[in-house]
Amino acid sequence: MATLKEVADLAGVSVATASMSLNQGPVKESTRKRVLDCAKLLNYVPNRIGRTLNTGKSNTIALLMMTSVKYADIVHKTSLFYYLQQGVLEVVDRANYSLRLEIKGHEDPGLGDYFERVIGDKTLDGIIIVPQYRRDYPFIYPLQQHSFPYVMMRPACFGTDVNYLDLEGYHGGQLVAQLFAQRGCKRVAMINGPETHVDAIERERGFFEGLVAAGVRKVAKRYGDFTVPSGTVAMESILLEFTPDAVFCANDYMAAGAMRVLRQRGLRVPDDVAVVGYDNTDLCLALDPTLTTVDYRAEEVGRCMATGLLELVGGKVKSLGMAIRPFVVERESHHKKEGSLASVPESSAPERD
Repeated sequence: MATLKEVADLAGVSVATASMSLNQGPVKESTRKRVLDCAKLLNYVPNRIGRTLNTGKSNTIALLMMTSVKYADIVHKTSLFYYLQQGVLEVVDRANYSLRLEIKGHEDPGLGDYFERVIGDKTLDGIIIVPQYRRDYPFIYPLQQHSFPYVMMRPACFGTDVNYLDLEGYHGGQLVAQLFAQRGCKRVAMINGPETHVDAIERERGFFEGLVAAGVRKVAKRYGDFTVPSGTVAMESILLEFTPDAVFCANDYMAAGAMRVLRQRGLRVPDDVAVVGYDNTDLCLALDPTLTTVDYRAEEVGRCMATGLLELVGGKVKSLGMAIRPFVVERESHHKKEGSLASVPESSAPERD
């Protein structure tokens, strides 16, 4: 394996100049290009440990997905976060950074030690945190105290005191309420995720406030855990109470479970019962009929959080407050009135089939 000295000798520069050229240091662009060309010719691979010692940066960030023992592990059991990860990875690769994927439980007794290592061992330049559930986040305070770069997804209970990206789930819930109101629905049900899940809370709040504004009074609500089986159980429970005109499922997996039950009971989607999901996963196109859903723009969310984090790492900004607004992708599971248009044309949705 080639060494930095060999690259420097071939380029006709000092080792220090070669190092600065490879690490975005203050050198002439012509010198940088010559060193980069020589490094490529020699298949030189930088020593990350050495680079960290020289520059104080590891060129590595972490994406931390947090779970809870109280609920289904949707990080491992579903593809909900796949596109989010792809968006982060796209930005990280382009910036010549590495990405470390971490999964930790809120109840993990070693969680505090993990964040101490994140701050202290210099193997990470920053971290993106997806906490999922509403609860105390004590790990935020040491990050803030040590000015360690971080971004959190939808930290509702922290307001604007943290670096965050808001998914605007409230708006997404309202969009579904508007769809049902346009259809003229009078009996409506919602299958939501866990009561403490931040996304579930916001989607429910927007949906029910939208229904009240539309004058819809006959409403049923059940909670699931974002998995197909929980959607099945919830739909069976709702049908014991009444047959709704429309069902809003707070993610596509639960919508798939609900549609299975409706089919088994001889109820047609969308003729008898309209069904709308959330997230715009690949599952939407695999269902029959195809599923109307709300797209929270997962890849863009990932790109936005990674870009913001790298700006924090580079000192370009001192704090972040971001939001990305979801939109409806209307397909077959929600009745379209003749001549109506979908909120977003199908061609505008991410191509995931």
